[in-house]
Amino acid sequence: MTQFCSKHPELWKFIKFNITVIVTSALDIISYLIFLYIVFAKYNTTPLQGNSVLAFLGIKYKGYLFAYLISTTLGYVAAYLMNRKITFHSDINPVYSSVMYILLAVFNIIVSSWIGGIFGSYIKAKNLTSPIVEIISKFIIINIPTIWTYPAERFVIQIKKKVKRTSMMIATDLDGTLLASDTNVSGANLNAIKALSESGVETAILTGRTFYEIPPQLRNCGYIKYFVYSNGAGINEKIKGIVDYTPLPKSQSKEIFDVLNKYETFVELYSNGFPFVDAEKFGDEKFEYYKIDSGFIPEMHKSRRPIKNLASLLTDDNYKIEMFDVFFRNQAEREKCKAELLEKYGDIEITTSMDNNLEIMKKGVNKGTGLLNLSKISKIELENIIVLGDSENDLTAFKAAKRKYAVSNACEKIKLLADKVICSNDEHIMEYMKKELV
Repeated sequence: MTQFCSKHPELWKFIKFNITVIVTSALDIISYLIFLYIVFAKYNTTPLQGNSVLAFLGIKYKGYLFAYLISTTLGYVAAYLMNRKITFHSDINPVYSSVMYILLAVFNIIVSSWIGGIFGSYIKAKNLTSPIVEIISKFIIINIPTIWTYPAERFVIQIKKKVKRTSMMIATDLDGTLLASDTNVSGANLNAIKALSESGVETAILTGRTFYEIPPQLRNCGYIKYFVYSNGAGINEKIKGIVDYTPLPKSQSKEIFDVLNKYETFVELYSNGFPFVDAEKFGDEKFEYYKIDSGFIPEMHKSRRPIKNLASLLTDDNYKIEMFDVFFRNQAEREKCKAELLEKYGDIEITTSMDNNLEIMKKGVNKGTGLLNLSKISKIELENIIVLGDSENDLTAFKAAKRKYAVSNACEKIKLLADKVICSNDEHIMEYMKKELV
């Protein structure tokens, strides 16, 4: 439900409005029947004195007039309070809101009374009076004004004052930071992202993961606009799509791939937003063999795309190589491979996020340059962006940032650069940030 509300905030308002209509209609109808058949029963056959307004509205009997006006008023008062507090969370001046609502209610009551008077008089004249007929007619009459009531309340009466944007942003890493140790995003973090957004603080994702490896709860979140992925190789904007993209050259990618395969490695190719892996090496036994962190294995099954010929992507022009993510069985080989790559290719960038992996991008592509590009694209000054991170692939972002917080489970290099060490990734970091900033 939280994900649905975040993804479809306007639809959720409309649903809540209609729930309010149902609840207050029930209140209106029940109170109407009590007033009509119990409180004012003796007046149901008492005609009203000649009155041009009542004649226009088609109201002829006192019992109907009293029951209708009182029950309708109760229904409108209940609807006003529910929509202000629950549906729209309105914070507009209550005097303005109340006056505008009264005008709307009076108009609706006049329209409903006129229609209701016609219904009531017809029912009485045809001797159709019964609780069932009254309930059906009352429900129809009550809901006719909702045709114009929702837009009037949503955009005029129950408006929520726009928060003056402070042009602030939190750019957060995923694994080990925003995501819990089980690689899931908590409901508390999603709720906090929404609250921060409503208070003028944007959230952006700054991750080593490729785009479609980002959990769908975050990709589809209506309160996150920017995603910096593959360590800065790409930036995706919610509406426009990819707004910045810097893949490795194809010829160089093939050469790097050949070097990596000289060693005992589990190679992942990040391409077109997906992590592709060799199908022959995909499985729990191979994950264990290449010493992939057991806590990350569920994510491997969830997001990796195994293919038979991984090398074929390197010669297919439809696939752009954003990054290599490589796991090594042997630490000594990892260091030797890193040295060989840096010696052969001066125009690549190498970082790491786990004890036994290397992440290889084009020279100049890292989370630091990704952060700078994010600042330019979003038009939010670097001074107003807080970076959250935990591992070595966050170092460039921490060096570029003016404000940076490390989670308590971060590596020492990150903690040394941080302005502040906050809670761990298992303690809902966005909830922590909400308490600090809102």
